[in-house]
Amino acid sequence: MSKGLTSFRALAFFAIFLYHVNPGPGYLGLQAGYLGVQAFFVLSGFLLTPILIDMQANLNKKDFFIHFYGRRALRIFPLYYSYLLIVAIVSFLAISLYGHARIIPLDRFIEQLPWTMTYTYDFYHASNSFELTPFATHFWSLAVEEQFYLVWPLAIFFIPAQYLKRFLLLVILAGPLMRFLSAMILDAHILPTLGQTDLAIYILPFSHVDAFAIGGYFALYEKSRSNYLVWLSILSVVALGMVTNWLSGREFQWDQLGYGPFMKDSYKFVWGYSAVNLVFAYVLVHVRDKTFIPGLLENRLLVYLGTISYGLYVFHFPVLWVVYSTMYKFPIIVQISTTLLITVIISMLSYELMEKRFIDLKVKYFARASANRAT
Repeated sequence: MSKGLTSFRALAFFAIFLYHVNPGPGYLGLQAGYLGVQAFFVLSGFLLTPILIDMQANLNKKDFFIHFYGRRALRIFPLYYSYLLIVAIVSFLAISLYGHARIIPLDRFIEQLPWTMTYTYDFYHASNSFELTPFATHFWSLAVEEQFYLVWPLAIFFIPAQYLKRFLLLVILAGPLMRFLSAMILDAHILPTLGQTDLAIYILPFSHVDAFAIGGYFALYEKSRSNYLVWLSILSVVALGMVTNWLSGREFQWDQLGYGPFMKDSYKFVWGYSAVNLVFAYVLVHVRDKTFIPGLLENRLLVYLGTISYGLYVFHFPVLWVVYSTMYKFPIIVQISTTLLITVIISMLSYELMEKRFIDLKVKYFARASANRAT
C-alpha cells in the first residue's frame, strides 16, 4: 500500500478521535468526525477490490478463499481477541473486588462479550437493548468491516469480469435505496427492537454497501485529474451539507461541516452518506497517484501513525474513559493530549511486539499468488 493511503488511515482515525473526545459544551472535538468511519469503509473497498481481482487471477478457487481469509485473520484477530481477553480478565477481577455497580462500563463489557466475540456488535448497537461501554461500543464498525470481508470476496470471485463494473454501480445505487427503505421500516416501527432511526441506519451494515462499492469502483475505473477538482468536490459537498442544514432550520455548527450526527436533516441519511463516500473515493484516487498534498500524506510520522491505526482505533476509546475518569480536574486539553499520547504508545507496543509478527506470516503462509502462477 502506498504511503499516502497509509497516512489516510491516520487522518480517518484522528477525525474519529476528535469526535469521541466530546466532553460537553465548548468542547474541542469535531462533530463531523464520525465520518472518519465512512473513510475507513471506502478505503477498505478501495484497497481490497483490486487485491481480490489480483488474487483471483493468480490463485485457484480453493487457495483464493483460504489465502484471503487467512490474511485477514492474521491481520485482524490477534489484536482484537487479545484485547477482548485482557479486558475480560480485568473486568472479572475488578467486578469481583468492587462489585458490579462500582464499574458499570466493565460490567456492560462482560454482558456484551457474545456480540463482540462474534463480530455482530453492529446489530446489538442498533437495537433498543444497547448500552454504551467505552470498552466495546466502537467495535460496531469493526463488525461491519468483518461482514464486508465475509461477503465481498464471494461477489468478486463469482461475478464475471465483464459484469463487475455494472455490479459495482448497482451496489452503489442500492446504498441510498437501502437506507431509505430502512428509514421507512424503522419509522413505521415494524421492527420495534431497533433503536432511533438515524443511529440505527448509521450502525446497520446494509447502510454501507455503497461505501465499499464506491471505493472499489474508483480504485478500478477512475484516474486522478486536476488537483483543484478535488478541492472543488470537497467544498461542494460541504456547501451542500451546510445549505441543506440551513434550509431545514437547524442550528448551524461549524464543526458539523453540514453533516452532523447522524445525518438527521434533509434526508441526509439517504443521500448524505453517498455524497461523502464519493468525495472520499475521489480523494483516494489522487492520494494513490500522489497528486493530492503528497508533502503531508508522505510524511514519515503520519505514515507510521497510519501503520498503527488499527491499534489506535481499538485502544483510544477505553483510554479516553480512563483518562477522563482519573484526570477530570485537569484542563480538557491536557486530558485529550494525555489520551492521545497513551493511545499512541500502547498502539506502538501492540504493533511492534505482536501485530507485525502476524503480518509477516501473511506472506509466508497466504501469499497473494501461487508460486507456480506468480509473475
